[in-house]
Amino acid sequence: MSNKESGPDSHQESLQERIQSLEQRLHNIESILRIEWKAENEGLLTRSPSEEYSSEKTEFKVTEYGLAWLGTIVFVFGIIFLMTYTENLGFPIFSKVIAYVATFILIATSYFIRKSFPILANVLTICSLLLLFFITVRLHFFIEQPLIVQKEIAISLLFILIGAQFYVAIKKNSEFLASVAITFCTITALFSNSSYLTFSILTITALCSLVLFYYKVWWKSLIFSLFMIYIAHLLWLFGNPIMNHTLGIVELPQHNILFLVGYAIIYSISIFIPKKKIESNGALISITIWNVLFFSLLLSLIIPSFYKENYMLIFSAIAFFNLLFAIILKVRSIRDFAPATYASISFMAISIAVYGYTGLPNAYFLLSLQSFLVVSMALWFRSRLIVVANAFLFVSILLIYLITSESIDIINFTFAFTAMATARILNWQQEQLTLKTDGFRNIYLSITFFMVLYSLSQALPSNYITLAWTGAAIIFFLLSILLKKIKYRYLAILTIIVTGGHLFFIDLGQMEMGYKVIAFLVFAIISLGLSIYYTKRIRNH
Repeated sequence: MSNKESGPDSHQESLQERIQSLEQRLHNIESILRIEWKAENEGLLTRSPSEEYSSEKTEFKVTEYGLAWLGTIVFVFGIIFLMTYTENLGFPIFSKVIAYVATFILIATSYFIRKSFPILANVLTICSLLLLFFITVRLHFFIEQPLIVQKEIAISLLFILIGAQFYVAIKKNSEFLASVAITFCTITALFSNSSYLTFSILTITALCSLVLFYYKVWWKSLIFSLFMIYIAHLLWLFGNPIMNHTLGIVELPQHNILFLVGYAIIYSISIFIPKKKIESNGALISITIWNVLFFSLLLSLIIPSFYKENYMLIFSAIAFFNLLFAIILKVRSIRDFAPATYASISFMAISIAVYGYTGLPNAYFLLSLQSFLVVSMALWFRSRLIVVANAFLFVSILLIYLITSESIDIINFTFAFTAMATARILNWQQEQLTLKTDGFRNIYLSITFFMVLYSLSQALPSNYITLAWTGAAIIFFLLSILLKKIKYRYLAILTIIVTGGHLFFIDLGQMEMGYKVIAFLVFAIISLGLSIYYTKRIRNH
Protein backbone atom coordinates (compact mmCIF):
# COMPACT_ATOMS: atom_id res chain seq x y z
CA MET A 1 0.00 0.00 0.00
CA SER A 2 2.88 2.39 0.82
CA ASN A 3 4.52 1.61 -2.53
CA LYS A 4 1.44 2.71 -4.43
CA GLU A 5 1.28 5.93 -2.47
CA SER A 6 4.96 6.77 -2.87
CA GLY A 7 4.94 6.25 -6.64
CA PRO A 8 3.12 9.46 -7.72
CA ASP A 9 5.02 11.54 -5.17
CA SER A 10 8.41 10.43 -6.47
CA HIS A 11 7.30 11.01 -10.05
CA GLN A 12 6.14 14.51 -9.20
CA GLU A 13 9.44 15.31 -7.47
CA SER A 14 11.40 14.08 -10.52
CA LEU A 15 9.29 16.26 -12.80
CA GLN A 16 9.89 19.31 -10.63
CA GLU A 17 13.65 18.69 -10.69
CA ARG A 18 13.62 18.52 -14.49
CA ILE A 19 11.64 21.76 -14.75
CA GLN A 20 14.12 23.48 -12.43
CA SER A 21 17.02 22.16 -14.50
CA LEU A 22 15.46 23.49 -17.71
CA GLU A 23 14.89 26.87 -16.09
CA GLN A 24 18.52 26.98 -15.01
CA ARG A 25 19.72 26.14 -18.54
CA LEU A 26 17.51 28.84 -20.07
CA HIS A 27 18.84 31.32 -17.56
CA ASN A 28 22.44 30.41 -18.51
CA ILE A 29 21.69 30.77 -22.23
CA GLU A 30 20.10 34.20 -21.65
CA SER A 31 23.16 35.28 -19.67
CA ILE A 32 25.53 34.19 -22.44
CA LEU A 33 23.46 35.91 -25.14
CA ARG A 34 23.30 39.07 -23.05
CA ILE A 35 27.08 39.10 -22.59
CA GLU A 36 27.77 38.46 -26.31
CA TRP A 37 25.30 41.21 -27.33
CA LYS A 38 26.94 43.65 -24.96
CA ALA A 39 30.43 42.74 -26.13
CA GLU A 40 29.43 43.06 -29.76
CA ASN A 41 27.96 46.52 -29.19
CA GLU A 42 31.11 47.62 -27.40
CA GLY A 43 33.32 46.23 -30.18
CA LEU A 44 34.88 43.63 -27.97
CA LEU A 45 33.55 40.53 -29.72
CA THR A 46 35.80 40.17 -32.78
CA ARG A 47 35.84 36.37 -33.19
CA SER A 48 33.39 33.59 -32.51
CA PRO A 49 34.26 30.98 -29.84
CA SER A 50 34.87 28.37 -32.57
CA GLU A 51 37.35 30.66 -34.35
CA GLU A 52 39.08 31.41 -31.07
CA TYR A 53 39.35 27.68 -30.35
CA SER A 54 40.63 26.93 -33.83
CA SER A 55 43.26 29.67 -33.57
CA GLU A 56 44.43 28.45 -30.18
CA LYS A 57 44.54 24.87 -31.46
CA THR A 58 46.75 25.90 -34.40
CA GLU A 59 48.96 27.87 -32.06
CA PHE A 60 49.33 24.90 -29.71
CA LYS A 61 50.21 22.60 -32.62
CA VAL A 62 52.88 24.95 -33.94
CA THR A 63 54.45 25.46 -30.54
CA GLU A 64 54.08 21.91 -29.27
CA TYR A 65 55.27 20.13 -32.41
CA GLY A 66 57.49 22.75 -33.97
CA LEU A 67 59.37 23.83 -30.88
CA ALA A 68 59.75 20.22 -29.74
CA TRP A 69 61.42 19.32 -33.07
CA LEU A 70 63.45 22.52 -33.17
CA GLY A 71 64.75 22.19 -29.64
CA THR A 72 65.55 18.49 -30.01
CA ILE A 73 67.33 18.92 -33.34
CA VAL A 74 69.42 21.77 -31.96
CA PHE A 75 70.31 19.62 -28.95
CA VAL A 76 71.30 16.72 -31.22
CA PHE A 77 73.56 18.96 -33.29
CA GLY A 78 75.05 20.26 -30.08
CA ILE A 79 75.98 16.71 -29.08
CA ILE A 80 77.47 16.07 -32.53
CA PHE A 81 79.53 19.25 -32.39
CA LEU A 82 80.68 18.37 -28.88
CA MET A 83 81.73 14.90 -30.06
CA THR A 84 83.62 16.36 -33.04
CA TYR A 85 85.29 19.00 -30.89
CA THR A 86 86.44 16.40 -28.35
CA GLU A 87 87.79 14.21 -31.18
CA ASN A 88 89.79 17.13 -32.55
CA LEU A 89 91.31 17.65 -29.10
CA GLY A 90 92.71 14.14 -29.29
CA PHE A 91 90.19 12.22 -27.18
CA PRO A 92 88.36 9.95 -29.65
CA ILE A 93 87.20 7.41 -27.08
CA PHE A 94 86.05 10.04 -24.61
CA SER A 95 84.14 11.85 -27.37
CA LYS A 96 82.12 8.74 -28.18
CA VAL A 97 81.46 8.07 -24.49
CA ILE A 98 80.11 11.60 -24.05
CA ALA A 99 77.92 11.24 -27.13
CA TYR A 100 76.52 7.85 -26.05
CA VAL A 101 75.84 9.08 -22.51
CA ALA A 102 74.02 12.16 -23.81
CA THR A 103 71.99 9.99 -26.18
CA PHE A 104 70.96 7.57 -23.46
CA ILE A 105 69.94 10.54 -21.32
CA LEU A 106 67.66 11.59 -24.19
CA ILE A 107 66.20 8.08 -24.36
CA ALA A 108 65.64 7.97 -20.60
CA THR A 109 64.03 11.39 -20.64
CA SER A 110 61.66 10.35 -23.42
CA TYR A 111 60.69 7.28 -21.40
CA PHE A 112 59.91 9.17 -18.18
CA ILE A 113 57.91 11.94 -19.86
CA ARG A 114 56.01 9.64 -22.26
CA LYS A 115 52.72 10.12 -20.34
CA SER A 116 53.01 13.77 -19.43
CA PHE A 117 54.45 14.99 -22.75
CA PRO A 118 53.79 12.29 -25.36
CA ILE A 119 54.64 14.44 -28.40
CA LEU A 120 57.96 15.60 -27.00
CA ALA A 121 58.71 12.01 -25.94
CA ASN A 122 58.17 10.76 -29.50
CA VAL A 123 60.39 13.49 -30.94
CA LEU A 124 63.13 12.67 -28.43
CA THR A 125 62.86 8.96 -29.30
CA ILE A 126 63.19 9.55 -33.04
CA CYS A 127 66.10 11.98 -32.71
CA SER A 128 67.90 9.78 -30.19
CA LEU A 129 67.67 6.83 -32.61
CA LEU A 130 69.13 8.98 -35.38
CA LEU A 131 71.89 10.14 -33.07
CA LEU A 132 72.69 6.59 -31.95
CA PHE A 133 73.00 5.48 -35.56
CA PHE A 134 75.26 8.42 -36.43
CA ILE A 135 77.57 7.82 -33.47
CA THR A 136 77.82 4.10 -34.23
CA VAL A 137 78.59 4.79 -37.89
CA ARG A 138 81.41 7.08 -36.80
CA LEU A 139 83.06 4.23 -34.94
CA HIS A 140 84.40 2.97 -38.27
CA PHE A 141 83.12 4.94 -41.27
CA PHE A 142 84.03 8.46 -42.42
CA ILE A 143 86.78 8.95 -39.87
CA GLU A 144 90.55 9.00 -40.34
CA GLN A 145 91.37 6.90 -37.27
CA PRO A 146 88.41 4.57 -36.57
CA LEU A 147 87.97 3.17 -33.11
CA ILE A 148 86.77 -0.13 -34.57
CA VAL A 149 89.08 -1.18 -37.35
CA GLN A 150 87.18 -4.29 -38.43
CA LYS A 151 84.30 -3.32 -40.72
CA GLU A 152 82.41 -6.53 -39.87
CA ILE A 153 82.25 -5.61 -36.19
CA ALA A 154 81.04 -2.10 -36.99
CA ILE A 155 78.30 -3.47 -39.24
CA SER A 156 77.30 -5.98 -36.58
CA LEU A 157 76.90 -3.15 -34.06
CA LEU A 158 74.77 -1.26 -36.56
CA PHE A 159 72.59 -4.34 -37.02
CA ILE A 160 72.14 -4.70 -33.26
CA LEU A 161 71.05 -1.08 -33.16
CA ILE A 162 68.68 -1.54 -36.13
CA GLY A 163 67.19 -4.64 -34.50
CA ALA A 164 66.51 -2.61 -31.36
CA GLN A 165 64.86 0.07 -33.50
CA PHE A 166 62.57 -2.50 -35.13
CA TYR A 167 61.68 -3.73 -31.64
CA VAL A 168 60.82 -0.20 -30.48
CA ALA A 169 58.74 0.35 -33.64
CA ILE A 170 56.73 -2.83 -33.04
CA LYS A 171 56.30 -2.12 -29.34
CA LYS A 172 55.13 1.44 -29.98
CA ASN A 173 53.10 0.27 -32.99
CA SER A 174 54.80 3.00 -35.02
CA GLU A 175 55.02 2.57 -38.79
CA PHE A 176 57.16 5.70 -38.95
CA LEU A 177 59.83 4.24 -36.65
CA ALA A 178 59.81 1.09 -38.77
CA SER A 179 60.49 3.25 -41.83
CA VAL A 180 63.40 4.86 -39.97
CA ALA A 181 64.83 1.40 -39.26
CA ILE A 182 64.40 0.47 -42.95
CA THR A 183 66.30 3.63 -43.90
CA PHE A 184 69.15 2.64 -41.57
CA CYS A 185 69.23 -0.84 -43.12
CA THR A 186 69.64 0.47 -46.66
CA ILE A 187 72.26 3.01 -45.57
CA THR A 188 74.19 0.26 -43.77
CA ALA A 189 74.03 -1.87 -46.92
CA LEU A 190 75.69 0.91 -48.92
CA PHE A 191 78.22 1.63 -46.16
CA SER A 192 79.31 -2.02 -46.19
CA ASN A 193 80.97 -1.29 -49.56
CA SER A 194 80.84 -4.98 -50.48
CA SER A 195 78.61 -6.16 -53.31
CA TYR A 196 77.34 -9.43 -51.86
CA LEU A 197 77.01 -7.99 -48.36
CA THR A 198 75.08 -5.05 -49.79
CA PHE A 199 72.70 -7.33 -51.70
CA SER A 200 72.22 -9.59 -48.67
CA ILE A 201 71.34 -6.69 -46.37
CA LEU A 202 68.92 -5.26 -48.93
CA THR A 203 67.24 -8.67 -49.32
CA ILE A 204 66.90 -9.05 -45.54
CA THR A 205 65.42 -5.55 -45.34
CA ALA A 206 62.84 -6.41 -48.00
CA LEU A 207 61.89 -9.57 -46.10
CA CYS A 208 61.53 -7.64 -42.82
CA SER A 209 59.29 -5.04 -44.42
CA LEU A 210 57.19 -7.85 -45.96
CA VAL A 211 56.80 -9.56 -42.56
CA LEU A 212 55.73 -6.28 -40.97
CA PHE A 213 53.26 -5.81 -43.81
CA TYR A 214 51.67 -9.19 -43.16
CA TYR A 215 51.49 -8.89 -39.37
CA LYS A 216 50.97 -5.14 -38.90
CA VAL A 217 49.50 -4.20 -42.35
CA TRP A 218 52.14 -1.44 -42.65
CA TRP A 219 51.79 -0.97 -46.40
CA LYS A 220 53.31 2.51 -46.39
CA SER A 221 56.57 1.23 -44.91
CA LEU A 222 56.53 -1.60 -47.48
CA ILE A 223 56.29 0.87 -50.36
CA PHE A 224 58.95 3.01 -48.68
CA SER A 225 61.28 0.02 -48.39
CA LEU A 226 60.63 -0.78 -52.06
CA PHE A 227 61.81 2.69 -53.04
CA MET A 228 64.82 2.58 -50.73
CA ILE A 229 66.00 -0.89 -51.77
CA TYR A 230 65.73 -0.36 -55.52
CA ILE A 231 67.40 3.06 -55.23
CA ALA A 232 70.18 1.51 -53.15
CA HIS A 233 70.69 -1.16 -55.81
CA LEU A 234 70.74 1.57 -58.45
CA LEU A 235 73.44 3.42 -56.48
CA TRP A 236 75.49 0.23 -56.30
CA LEU A 237 75.10 -0.19 -60.06
CA PHE A 238 76.56 3.29 -60.55
CA GLY A 239 79.57 2.52 -58.38
CA ASN A 240 78.21 3.49 -54.93
CA PRO A 241 79.19 7.19 -55.04
CA ILE A 242 78.16 7.51 -51.37
CA MET A 243 81.47 5.85 -50.49
CA ASN A 244 83.39 8.40 -52.63
CA HIS A 245 83.72 6.05 -55.60
CA THR A 246 83.80 7.30 -59.18
CA LEU A 247 80.32 7.60 -60.66
CA GLY A 248 79.80 5.04 -63.44
CA ILE A 249 78.48 1.55 -64.18
CA VAL A 250 80.38 -1.09 -62.21
CA GLU A 251 82.73 -3.35 -64.15
CA LEU A 252 81.55 -6.73 -62.84
CA PRO A 253 77.92 -7.88 -62.50
CA GLN A 254 78.52 -9.77 -59.22
CA HIS A 255 75.32 -11.78 -59.88
CA ASN A 256 73.32 -8.69 -58.94
CA ILE A 257 70.51 -9.70 -61.31
CA LEU A 258 69.69 -12.67 -59.06
CA PHE A 259 69.22 -10.36 -56.09
CA LEU A 260 67.20 -7.97 -58.25
CA VAL A 261 64.87 -10.84 -59.12
CA GLY A 262 64.78 -11.68 -55.41
CA TYR A 263 63.50 -8.19 -54.52
CA ALA A 264 60.83 -8.46 -57.21
CA ILE A 265 59.67 -11.84 -55.90
CA ILE A 266 59.53 -10.63 -52.29
CA TYR A 267 57.37 -7.64 -53.12
CA SER A 268 55.19 -9.74 -55.43
CA ILE A 269 54.38 -12.06 -52.52
CA SER A 270 52.60 -9.14 -50.83
CA ILE A 271 49.64 -9.89 -53.09
CA PHE A 272 48.79 -12.96 -50.96
CA ILE A 273 47.84 -10.93 -47.88
CA PRO A 274 44.32 -11.99 -46.77
CA LYS A 275 41.43 -9.71 -47.68
CA LYS A 276 40.32 -9.60 -44.05
CA LYS A 277 43.53 -7.69 -43.27
CA ILE A 278 43.49 -5.33 -46.22
CA GLU A 279 40.32 -5.37 -48.30
CA SER A 280 41.06 -2.49 -50.67
CA ASN A 281 43.25 -3.14 -53.70
CA GLY A 282 44.69 0.39 -53.82
CA ALA A 283 47.81 -0.28 -51.75
CA LEU A 284 48.47 -3.62 -53.49
CA ILE A 285 48.11 -2.04 -56.92
CA SER A 286 50.63 0.65 -55.92
CA ILE A 287 53.08 -1.97 -54.66
CA THR A 288 52.71 -4.00 -57.86
CA ILE A 289 53.11 -1.03 -60.20
CA TRP A 290 56.16 0.40 -58.43
CA ASN A 291 57.72 -3.06 -58.18
CA VAL A 292 57.32 -3.60 -61.93
CA LEU A 293 58.56 -0.11 -62.82
CA PHE A 294 61.70 -0.24 -60.67
CA PHE A 295 62.50 -3.80 -61.72
CA SER A 296 62.12 -2.87 -65.39
CA LEU A 297 64.25 0.26 -64.98
CA LEU A 298 67.14 -1.58 -63.35
CA LEU A 299 66.84 -4.47 -65.78
CA SER A 300 67.06 -2.06 -68.72
CA LEU A 301 70.38 -0.84 -67.29
CA ILE A 302 71.79 -4.23 -66.30
CA ILE A 303 71.03 -6.14 -69.53
CA PRO A 304 72.98 -3.83 -71.92
CA SER A 305 75.87 -3.61 -69.45
CA PHE A 306 76.44 -7.29 -68.66
CA TYR A 307 74.11 -9.64 -70.58
CA LYS A 308 74.06 -8.55 -74.22
CA GLU A 309 74.77 -12.05 -75.48
CA ASN A 310 72.28 -14.12 -73.48
CA TYR A 311 69.49 -11.72 -72.56
CA MET A 312 67.03 -13.96 -74.47
CA LEU A 313 67.38 -16.61 -71.75
CA ILE A 314 66.76 -14.04 -69.05
CA PHE A 315 63.58 -12.74 -70.64
CA SER A 316 62.41 -16.27 -71.40
CA ALA A 317 62.76 -17.10 -67.71
CA ILE A 318 60.96 -13.89 -66.73
CA ALA A 319 58.14 -14.71 -69.15
CA PHE A 320 57.81 -18.29 -67.90
CA PHE A 321 57.77 -17.46 -64.18
CA ASN A 322 55.45 -14.46 -64.58
CA LEU A 323 52.99 -16.55 -66.55
CA LEU A 324 53.22 -19.35 -63.98
CA PHE A 325 52.68 -16.84 -61.17
CA ALA A 326 49.69 -15.37 -63.03
CA ILE A 327 48.15 -18.83 -63.40
CA ILE A 328 48.65 -19.54 -59.67
CA LEU A 329 46.99 -16.24 -58.79
CA LYS A 330 44.12 -17.00 -61.15
CA VAL A 331 43.55 -20.52 -59.79
CA ARG A 332 43.61 -19.29 -56.20
CA SER A 333 41.41 -16.27 -57.05
CA ILE A 334 43.86 -13.79 -55.56
CA ARG A 335 42.81 -10.20 -56.34
CA ASP A 336 41.22 -9.70 -59.75
CA PHE A 337 43.86 -7.31 -61.10
CA ALA A 338 46.91 -9.39 -60.19
CA PRO A 339 46.72 -12.36 -62.62
CA ALA A 340 46.18 -10.11 -65.63
CA THR A 341 49.01 -7.79 -64.58
CA TYR A 342 51.62 -10.53 -64.35
CA ALA A 343 50.32 -12.22 -67.51
CA SER A 344 50.77 -8.93 -69.40
CA ILE A 345 54.34 -8.67 -68.11
CA SER A 346 54.93 -12.22 -69.32
CA PHE A 347 53.72 -11.40 -72.84
CA MET A 348 56.00 -8.37 -73.03
CA ALA A 349 58.94 -10.51 -71.95
CA ILE A 350 58.02 -13.10 -74.59
CA SER A 351 58.15 -10.39 -77.26
CA ILE A 352 61.67 -9.39 -76.22
CA ALA A 353 62.79 -13.04 -76.09
CA VAL A 354 61.37 -13.75 -79.58
CA TYR A 355 63.23 -10.74 -80.92
CA GLY A 356 66.44 -11.98 -79.32
CA TYR A 357 66.16 -15.49 -80.70
CA THR A 358 65.09 -14.73 -84.28
CA GLY A 359 66.20 -11.17 -84.92
CA LEU A 360 64.61 -8.80 -87.40
CA PRO A 361 62.76 -9.05 -89.70
CA ASN A 362 62.02 -12.71 -88.92
CA ALA A 363 60.74 -11.82 -85.46
CA TYR A 364 57.80 -9.89 -86.91
CA PHE A 365 56.19 -13.09 -88.14
CA LEU A 366 56.16 -14.70 -84.67
CA LEU A 367 55.35 -11.45 -82.90
CA SER A 368 52.27 -10.92 -85.05
CA LEU A 369 51.06 -14.45 -84.30
CA GLN A 370 51.61 -13.82 -80.60
CA SER A 371 48.30 -11.97 -80.59
CA PHE A 372 46.49 -15.32 -80.68
CA LEU A 373 48.27 -16.45 -77.53
CA VAL A 374 47.51 -13.20 -75.76
CA VAL A 375 43.83 -13.18 -76.68
CA SER A 376 43.42 -16.83 -75.70
CA MET A 377 44.89 -16.01 -72.28
CA ALA A 378 42.59 -13.00 -72.04
CA LEU A 379 39.62 -15.33 -72.53
CA TRP A 380 40.74 -17.47 -69.60
CA PHE A 381 41.69 -14.55 -67.35
CA ARG A 382 38.56 -12.58 -68.36
CA SER A 383 40.69 -9.48 -68.39
CA ARG A 384 40.42 -6.22 -70.28
CA LEU A 385 43.94 -5.38 -69.14
CA ILE A 386 45.41 -8.19 -71.25
CA VAL A 387 43.34 -7.04 -74.23
CA VAL A 388 44.70 -3.51 -73.82
CA ALA A 389 48.27 -4.80 -73.48
CA ASN A 390 47.83 -6.98 -76.56
CA ALA A 391 46.46 -4.09 -78.63
CA PHE A 392 49.34 -1.86 -77.55
CA LEU A 393 51.94 -4.52 -78.38
CA PHE A 394 50.36 -5.43 -81.71
CA VAL A 395 50.04 -1.83 -82.93
CA SER A 396 53.56 -0.95 -81.73
CA ILE A 397 55.12 -3.95 -83.47
CA LEU A 398 53.18 -3.24 -86.68
CA LEU A 399 54.28 0.42 -86.74
CA ILE A 400 57.90 -0.51 -86.09
CA TYR A 401 57.75 -3.06 -88.90
CA LEU A 402 56.20 -0.62 -91.40
CA ILE A 403 58.65 2.16 -90.53
CA THR A 404 61.92 0.28 -90.19
CA SER A 405 61.67 -2.88 -92.26
CA GLU A 406 61.37 -3.66 -95.93
CA SER A 407 58.09 -5.20 -97.06
CA ILE A 408 57.89 -8.99 -96.75
CA ASP A 409 54.78 -10.61 -98.21
CA ILE A 410 54.38 -13.42 -95.69
CA ILE A 411 54.68 -10.96 -92.77
CA ASN A 412 52.24 -8.51 -94.39
CA PHE A 413 49.57 -11.16 -94.84
CA THR A 414 50.25 -12.53 -91.34
CA PHE A 415 49.54 -9.13 -89.79
CA ALA A 416 46.32 -8.85 -91.84
CA PHE A 417 45.16 -12.35 -90.94
CA THR A 418 46.03 -11.94 -87.24
CA ALA A 419 44.20 -8.62 -87.00
CA MET A 420 41.04 -10.06 -88.57
CA ALA A 421 41.13 -13.23 -86.46
CA THR A 422 41.71 -11.23 -83.26
CA ALA A 423 38.76 -8.98 -84.09
CA ARG A 424 36.58 -12.06 -84.57
CA ILE A 425 37.68 -13.52 -81.22
CA LEU A 426 36.97 -10.24 -79.42
CA ASN A 427 33.50 -10.12 -80.94
CA TRP A 428 32.85 -13.80 -80.27
CA GLN A 429 33.81 -13.58 -76.59
CA GLN A 430 32.79 -9.98 -75.94
CA GLU A 431 30.74 -10.76 -72.83
CA GLN A 432 33.34 -13.12 -71.39
CA LEU A 433 36.03 -10.46 -71.75
CA THR A 434 33.71 -7.88 -70.13
CA LEU A 435 34.35 -5.48 -73.01
CA LYS A 436 31.72 -2.75 -72.94
CA THR A 437 32.88 -1.07 -76.13
CA ASP A 438 33.85 -2.05 -79.65
CA GLY A 439 36.87 0.22 -79.58
CA PHE A 440 39.47 -2.53 -79.57
CA ARG A 441 37.68 -4.53 -82.24
CA ASN A 442 37.51 -1.42 -84.41
CA ILE A 443 41.27 -1.03 -84.05
CA TYR A 444 41.88 -4.55 -85.33
CA LEU A 445 39.35 -4.15 -88.16
CA SER A 446 41.04 -0.92 -89.22
CA ILE A 447 44.39 -2.73 -89.26
CA THR A 448 42.79 -5.52 -91.28
CA PHE A 449 41.49 -3.06 -93.88
CA PHE A 450 44.83 -1.29 -94.24
CA MET A 451 47.03 -4.41 -94.20
CA VAL A 452 44.88 -6.27 -96.74
CA LEU A 453 45.23 -3.42 -99.23
CA TYR A 454 48.91 -2.92 -98.40
CA SER A 455 49.72 -6.65 -98.64
CA LEU A 456 48.00 -7.03 -102.02
CA SER A 457 49.67 -3.91 -103.42
CA GLN A 458 53.09 -5.19 -102.36
CA ALA A 459 52.61 -8.80 -103.46
CA LEU A 460 51.08 -8.25 -106.92
CA PRO A 461 52.14 -6.39 -110.06
CA SER A 462 50.63 -2.93 -110.42
CA ASN A 463 48.29 -4.12 -113.22
CA TYR A 464 46.51 -6.48 -110.85
CA ILE A 465 46.11 -4.20 -107.79
CA THR A 466 42.68 -2.87 -108.78
CA LEU A 467 41.37 -6.37 -109.51
CA ALA A 468 42.82 -7.72 -106.28
CA TRP A 469 41.33 -4.91 -104.19
CA THR A 470 37.98 -5.45 -105.89
CA GLY A 471 38.22 -9.13 -104.92
CA ALA A 472 38.98 -8.11 -101.34
CA ALA A 473 35.85 -5.94 -101.33
CA ILE A 474 33.80 -8.93 -102.50
CA ILE A 475 35.26 -11.08 -99.69
CA PHE A 476 34.46 -8.43 -97.07
CA PHE A 477 30.91 -8.21 -98.44
CA LEU A 478 30.45 -11.99 -98.33
CA LEU A 479 31.76 -12.05 -94.76
CA SER A 480 29.20 -9.45 -93.78
CA ILE A 481 26.44 -11.71 -95.13
CA LEU A 482 27.80 -14.92 -93.56
CA LEU A 483 28.62 -13.41 -90.17
CA LYS A 484 25.73 -10.91 -90.25
CA LYS A 485 28.05 -8.10 -89.18
CA ILE A 486 27.57 -4.64 -90.62
CA LYS A 487 31.20 -3.64 -90.03
CA TYR A 488 32.41 -5.94 -92.78
CA ARG A 489 30.05 -4.17 -95.18
CA TYR A 490 31.68 -0.93 -94.11
CA LEU A 491 35.06 -2.47 -94.95
CA ALA A 492 33.71 -3.54 -98.34
CA ILE A 493 32.40 -0.04 -99.10
CA LEU A 494 35.67 1.60 -98.02
CA THR A 495 37.63 -0.85 -100.16
CA ILE A 496 35.46 -0.03 -103.19
CA ILE A 497 35.99 3.71 -102.62
CA VAL A 498 39.77 3.32 -102.32
CA THR A 499 39.81 1.02 -105.36
CA GLY A 500 37.89 3.58 -107.39
CA GLY A 501 40.36 6.28 -106.45
CA HIS A 502 43.27 4.05 -107.39
CA LEU A 503 41.57 3.17 -110.68
CA PHE A 504 40.99 6.76 -111.81
CA PHE A 505 44.08 8.46 -110.43
CA ILE A 506 46.76 5.81 -110.93
CA ASP A 507 45.65 3.04 -113.29
CA LEU A 508 44.43 5.37 -116.05
CA GLY A 509 47.93 6.63 -116.63
CA GLN A 510 49.83 3.35 -116.21
CA MET A 511 47.76 0.33 -117.31
CA GLU A 512 47.62 -1.05 -120.82
CA MET A 513 44.33 -0.81 -122.67
CA GLY A 514 43.44 -4.48 -122.18
CA TYR A 515 43.92 -4.29 -118.40
CA LYS A 516 41.98 -1.03 -118.32
CA VAL A 517 38.97 -2.64 -120.00
CA ILE A 518 38.96 -5.60 -117.59
CA ALA A 519 39.51 -3.43 -114.51
CA PHE A 520 36.81 -0.92 -115.42
CA LEU A 521 34.26 -3.60 -116.31
CA VAL A 522 34.86 -5.61 -113.13
CA PHE A 523 34.79 -2.52 -110.96
CA ALA A 524 31.59 -1.30 -112.65
CA ILE A 525 29.84 -4.65 -112.23
CA ILE A 526 30.75 -4.84 -108.54
CA SER A 527 29.69 -1.25 -107.88
CA LEU A 528 26.35 -1.69 -109.68
CA GLY A 529 25.77 -5.00 -107.90
CA LEU A 530 26.32 -3.37 -104.49
CA SER A 531 24.03 -0.51 -105.46
CA ILE A 532 21.24 -2.92 -106.44
CA TYR A 533 21.75 -4.89 -103.20
CA TYR A 534 21.41 -1.82 -101.02
CA THR A 535 18.41 -0.55 -103.02
CA LYS A 536 16.53 -3.82 -102.44
CA ARG A 537 17.61 -3.86 -98.80
CA ILE A 538 16.24 -0.36 -98.22
CA ARG A 539 12.92 -1.22 -99.92
CA ASN A 540 12.53 -4.37 -97.83
CA HIS A 541 13.01 -2.35 -94.65
